[in-house]
Order: sequence, then C-alpha cells, then structure tokens
Amino acid sequence: MRTRFDRLALLETFVRIAERQSLSGAARDLGTSQPSVSRQLAALESRLGVVLVRRTTHDVTLTPDGLALLPDARRMIGEWEAIEDRHSEEDALKGTIRVIAPVALGQGLFVRAAAQFMKDHPGITIDWRLRDDVIRFAEEGCDCWLKIGPVPDDSLVVREMARVERLVVGTPDCLGRHVGMGLDAMPWLTLGPFEGNRIELFDQNEAAQSFSVIPKMASDNIFAIYEAAIQGVGIAIMPRWFVASDLDNGTLVDAAPDLRAARLPVNLARASGTKRPARVEKFCNALQDWCAARL
Repeated sequence: MRTRFDRLALLETFVRIAERQSLSGAARDLGTSQPSVSRQLAALESRLGVVLVRRTTHDVTLTPDGLALLPDARRMIGEWEAIEDRHSEEDALKGTIRVIAPVALGQGLFVRAAAQFMKDHPGITIDWRLRDDVIRFAEEGCDCWLKIGPVPDDSLVVREMARVERLVVGTPDCLGRHVGMGLDAMPWLTLGPFEGNRIELFDQNEAAQSFSVIPKMASDNIFAIYEAAIQGVGIAIMPRWFVASDLDNGTLVDAAPDLRAARLPVNLARASGTKRPARVEKFCNALQDWCAARL
C-alpha cells in the first residue's frame, strides 16, 4: 500500500477502530471483514513503526502512540473531505456528521434542527450523541460539540449560538400553598450543575439577589427537576424554551416575574486548525439559524 489514497484508507480504518473500540465493529461500519481490518491496522503500524492498538479478549484500547495519532488522522481525513467538496461536481451534501449535544436541548430543540437538516439534505446521516459531561474532544470523534456554559478546552474554536433565558416556575397549587413566603423560604428544586444550594437572580437593572437554600430536591437531571415541579413539590429555575408550553397552558406559572436567573450561553465547539467538510459547515450554520429563531 503505497498510494496517497491507500494511506488515507488506513487512517480511516484506524479512526473507525478507535471510535468503535472494536475491530469487528469497525469492519461492520466499513462494510468489510474483521481480518481485512486487522491487516490494515497492521499495515499502518508497520508503516509508522509504532503499536497503535492493544487488543485483549474483551476490548480494544489505544496506546499512547495511538492517542497521539488520532487527532492528526481525523484532521487529515477532514481536510481530504473538504478538498473533495470543493472540487466535486456534485452539489448535494452527503456523508455523516457526528454531534455531541446536551441531553435536554439535544432531545428537544436541537434534534428538530437536525431532523430538518436531514430532510433538506437526504444524503446526510447524523451520529447524534447526548451528554452533559465534559468530553475530551480529540478522543470522541465528533465534528461538533454543543455545550451549555463555558467550553473548558482552549484548543477548540468556540462559537456562542445563543443565550438561554431562565426563570423561576412553579404550579399554581404550589404557589398557592406558600402565599406570602419569600423566595428564600420556598421549597426549591435545584439543578446541581447550575444552582446547587445557592440561588442567584437578577432584576431588570441587573441587580443581583442571592440566597442559600436547602433544596427539597436536588438533581443533575433537568427532566427529574421538571417532573417534580409539575407535581407541585416546589419551585425551580427552568429554561423558557423547556417550559414554554406549560406557561402557555397554565400548568406552570412565572413565580418571580421581575427576576431572572443568569442567561446561559449555548456554545458550539469544533477542532481548530483544520478545513471542514461542507456538510459540517452548513450544519453548524443551520443550527445557528435555528437557535437565533427559537432561543
């Protein structure tokens, strides 16, 4: 295997092994056999003179050399795809876009944007993964990472897509049972990553009001907090987009109309220093437009 094309094919096989953590899984994705994938991996290791993968009975892991190669391999594949896009006679977008998105937005608003994009571009497929934790971008194999709040990785290019309005909500019954109580005395349902045991709200002049609470319920999952709020257990800070229909039909009400929690940025992160396929650029722009219209 001495051609440029073959070298890229070896890198593509290696990346797929890394992503699937399985030679058989990589073979299924590539439409070939496991022995063929093993031979390609061996050829790449021989060409580079290093061991890239450790294989055991149960799993496949990358060696330090394999981890070092992975971002370079992805970058070269991405740059080659960008070249193909620029010089191909085909205008239609095609290929897979790999996205990591926050759980709530990812299975709510953002998945609708992704669905519309696939309808507009039938040649596109999307690998859609939902995670709220901090990822190691270079090891994940994604084209873009959507994250609420700051992105703790200076090596990435970050674009702010929107800022999410957050307000205090509760059921009419819950608020009726606690008439006359100050917000600090109310039963609170808090989302750990953002509120914890301390509530901070701002008035229209951006003056802060903060106080400590002992939550009636605390969770790291917005759906759990939302369900407890709907059941009338207490009040909670929720994104407006998440509870818009409940506010419209009166299931939930704005418990502090003159106060709002800090708006949280929704960021889009991508690898730096690489040309991206047209499908990724257009998808990111479509997400930006979707956010501008709905957040």
